[in-house]
Amino acid sequence: MIKINLLSEAKPAKKKRGVSALGGAGRLNLFLIIGGLLLGLLVVGVQWWVESSRLKEQEEKNRLAQQEVTRLEAVLKEVQDFEDKKAKLQKKVDLINSLKASQRGPVRLMDEVSNALPDLLWLDRMELNGNQISIDGKALNPPAVANFFTNLKLVQAFQEPKLTTLSAASAGSANLYNYKLTFVFADLDRTQFETAGAPAGGAASPTPAAPAAPVAGN
Repeated sequence: MIKINLLSEAKPAKKKRGVSALGGAGRLNLFLIIGGLLLGLLVVGVQWWVESSRLKEQEEKNRLAQQEVTRLEAVLKEVQDFEDKKAKLQKKVDLINSLKASQRGPVRLMDEVSNALPDLLWLDRMELNGNQISIDGKALNPPAVANFFTNLKLVQAFQEPKLTTLSAASAGSANLYNYKLTFVFADLDRTQFETAGAPAGGAASPTPAAPAAPVAGN
């Protein structure tokens, strides 16, 4: 007996390829994934561009700042050179002024004392202690000492003159008087008055007075 199968054998359905096989929901998910990737790439690209621009801007600022630092270093070097030259010049000026002052003080002192000397009187010693001047000398009579004291009082640079000693002394056949005067030289101006051969304590060697025109009458 021959049997005939009228039902055809079920053939396996072929799988659809591509997006159509995913159906509507699959295609949507794929689009969302692709869109998310593209959006992520876009965000990363924008961020990279912003950071790159910021980095370039900062590098430009650094370059300009370095140029300014270099310029300021050159200016500071010029200023330092100028200050060094100014300091050296000031030292020279101070030295010159000091030398002038050291010359002017003793010269002024000797000139004023010499101009104040009357006749019949001379100096044996002049001693400087700070601004205090001490003078020892001899005179032929007391009025000559009085005239010398008066002349010293008239000098504006001399202050507080005092006659500390006046005594008679005998030298041969002439009658002499020893005297000692002190006063302050206000215009000494920090000068050092030293005379060659002066004894310890700053005393000058005996100096005979040169003849000078009397400042006051005997």
